[in-house]
Amino acid sequence: MILRTIAILIPLLLAATFASAQPGVHSSSSGGEVMRLLRREKLDLILPGAMRDNGVDMWIHVTRHGDPDPMAYWFGNTYGYLVFTDLGDRIERAAFGSGGAVENIEVRGSDDFARTISSYGRGYQMAFNYGDEVYDEFTEFVAERDPQTIAVNTSEWLAEADGLSHTSYLKLVKILGPNYAERIVSAENVITDFLVRRTVREVAEQINNLEAARQLTQEALARIEPGRTTIREITTWAREWAYDRHLAGFSTGGRGGIRLYYTAVSEDPPYPPDARYWIWHEDYVFQRGDFFAFNVGVNYMGFGTDTKTHAYILREGETAPPESIQKLFDLAIAGQWIMRPHMRVGMTAKESLDAMVAAMEEAGYIYTPFVNSGIQGIGRIPDGSRNLDYVIIQEGLGNGDKPGFAIDHHAHGTVGTGTVGPSVTNFRADRHDLVIQENHLFAYEYMVHMNIPERPGFPLAINISNPHVVTSKGIEWLQPPNEKIFLIN
Repeated sequence: MILRTIAILIPLLLAATFASAQPGVHSSSSGGEVMRLLRREKLDLILPGAMRDNGVDMWIHVTRHGDPDPMAYWFGNTYGYLVFTDLGDRIERAAFGSGGAVENIEVRGSDDFARTISSYGRGYQMAFNYGDEVYDEFTEFVAERDPQTIAVNTSEWLAEADGLSHTSYLKLVKILGPNYAERIVSAENVITDFLVRRTVREVAEQINNLEAARQLTQEALARIEPGRTTIREITTWAREWAYDRHLAGFSTGGRGGIRLYYTAVSEDPPYPPDARYWIWHEDYVFQRGDFFAFNVGVNYMGFGTDTKTHAYILREGETAPPESIQKLFDLAIAGQWIMRPHMRVGMTAKESLDAMVAAMEEAGYIYTPFVNSGIQGIGRIPDGSRNLDYVIIQEGLGNGDKPGFAIDHHAHGTVGTGTVGPSVTNFRADRHDLVIQENHLFAYEYMVHMNIPERPGFPLAINISNPHVVTSKGIEWLQPPNEKIFLIN
């Protein structure tokens, strides 16, 4: 496969103008309609299977005002007990307190119960002399349905399923009584399947989000002037661009949107080398000969981005990146085609990881599994001189000329739900047993690294990342795959 580079000229007239063609950006009312559709489809189409496939008869989702709920994106601002019960012919919805944005609620608790379960509950009990008998209606509600398995939002390993506070848990146990309290299990598997089983509308919103990010990236790269523009200036501009279009919230800035891998003007690392950065400080001025990834994302309808677009600033007289950089980039891009056949619906994350590692090793790459040691002073070796992941790269490659690789194809999608779902990487082992399901949204993220003559002893590492989807056909691209180095003249 012949890989090409594309030149981006500095004049802004060649940059895409998002303001005149915003893909799917909504007004408050139209966005609310889409949000309502997303929630309704999720509850109607996904929830029944998520409960039944995990053997759950009743799911009690407990929330309190003032205590953030990881599931608020889907349920809205609830408090009290939101209850889903499998009655065989349907999943009954009940709310004892506030049902938030959940529609078609069949059973509602009394006003007295709602008051006592609210954040002002103690005050209401004192003012109106409510006793514990006010909770009897919920005890009776559960007994009438007699669930054998009751899932609640507690979990040791999944934060998104662990929104129930300790005191709320103790209160629920007391209200249920010993007979039904013994039937409590974690809702972690129900919540996992509820989140990772994507509807077509969710996939559509993710695509819209990626298109918005693509246009942002084109404009941002066109604004970089070597010798003048700093990392801080370009990332701040990009975040303001997104904010002005209702695609981002408030931000305090940061260098995280730029990963500068290589610079021709710095032979030695300015600080302990990192697997993800050579230079990261915000006041760094872009120079000719810089090779970097741009990764300032947007937040559209609750969906995020994790797309890294690679660019090189041409030096005087150059028409292409140095041969060593282009060679490594081509090897990095080839990886997405080598690994693509090995993530399929029905495989576990571990099965997919093992198959991908075997395929890459057969193609001549050295496996250098990371510990995900972080950046900027986090995860260094004891003397502080090197980042742990970078040590793994250096030791794995030695003085050889073969490329190495690490994999982190993590679950992706709704902002605020982390990496819920199967994640194909060595360091997210708690997700290894999870099965890849239809419409699995994930970041196709991995790193390829190699020794280059321009930087002896300090291998160059390139981080590839694009969100895509797994369907019954395999991995399908949600955006153009990562294939090019954009050139800045």
